[in-house]
Amino acid sequence: MSVGAQAAVAAQPSAAETLSFQATDVTGTHSVAVSDVQRALPAGAVAQSLASMMNLPQNVPWALRDDSTGAFLEDAVPIGQQLGQEAEAKLTVTPRTHLG
Repeated sequence: MSVGAQAAVAAQPSAAETLSFQATDVTGTHSVAVSDVQRALPAGAVAQSLASMMNLPQNVPWALRDDSTGAFLEDAVPIGQQLGQEAEAKLTVTPRTHLG
């Protein structure tokens, strides 16, 4: 194995550093199974990426809601910290609304 190949292998995140989940948009029209998401990524960045994967408008701020608790994930907090070790998490991509 060459040095370049060794570096590429070393750069691959381990299973403990990633998570998998099911994501659906708020209307239930789009659904994707997501895997190998780095736990350290901010939930807000993951929400925007999922919205893009689902061909949702990019001029809308998107948020993630944990379907098991109904709680919205905090944008700036790593997604892995908020979901913990939850196996087969189900999330909903929903537009962020600011009322008031």
